[in-house]
Amino acid sequence: MIAIADSGSTKTSWVVSDEKGNEFNFKTIGFNPYFVTKEEVEKCIAEAFPNEIDASDVTNVYFYGSGCSNCDNYVHLQNALETFFHKANISIFSDMLGTARAVLKHETGVAAILGTGSNSCFFDGNEITKSPVSLGYILGDEGSGATIGKNFIKQYLEGRFDAELTRQIHEETGETITSVLNAVYKGEHPNRYLANFTKTINKHIDHPQMQELMRQSFRDFFRNYVLIFPDYQKYRIGFCGSIAYHFSTILFEELEKIGYSQDNVLIINEVLPELLKYHKRG
Repeated sequence: MIAIADSGSTKTSWVVSDEKGNEFNFKTIGFNPYFVTKEEVEKCIAEAFPNEIDASDVTNVYFYGSGCSNCDNYVHLQNALETFFHKANISIFSDMLGTARAVLKHETGVAAILGTGSNSCFFDGNEITKSPVSLGYILGDEGSGATIGKNFIKQYLEGRFDAELTRQIHEETGETITSVLNAVYKGEHPNRYLANFTKTINKHIDHPQMQELMRQSFRDFFRNYVLIFPDYQKYRIGFCGSIAYHFSTILFEELEKIGYSQDNVLIINEVLPELLKYHKRG
């Protein structure tokens, strides 16, 4: 029996699968090792773990998470997992490697995250061989939901959208300069707040100004996260994340402009089902 986790800062999605192919799914809070203690991890898993199965039957745990690229950082997370899954081999990997394995399996190519945040890497079929510097949504994360939302709300507040679109956005969101500034500078999770505006963009995606906003966002992402890899267009590229998934039509069109065909592109919304396939096939 194996357990696989896909963890971000807010939530962790889990799947436990036995030899017969039965799957048990559950969720916990995010286990970013920067923000959680060993005790919190143990408590949350114990509360959420399915009653139908015994943790002692799990032989291997594959944990993919944000904040897990530095092994010195996640010792307490590993200790917590070893305490709960006391008969299992524990393996902890970065979320970027999880994305690469999910979208490329053992194939060489470029793997990319386009969700609330953004990132990419070049994957040789076994390991990540090159990746850009990740600076977060304030200094980087081009193409991410947070950065797209930031650009959207900035243009809205500065009156750059046409009058009818501006009226519709105001009616739908109720946002004002005061509410936006309070949320961005005083709120707990400004990145998630900003990313939420992509829902409004998607609702009005047929509007030329929304089209251009998304197209420019993807061009910015390509410049910083794809074009940096030599001969990138010779390899398959795979994306995961809500932005890639919900704006896939525009993403495909912009990818064609930099040399990709649709046959060489894969877009998924969730990595967990693909990671289960990866580990079952070996």
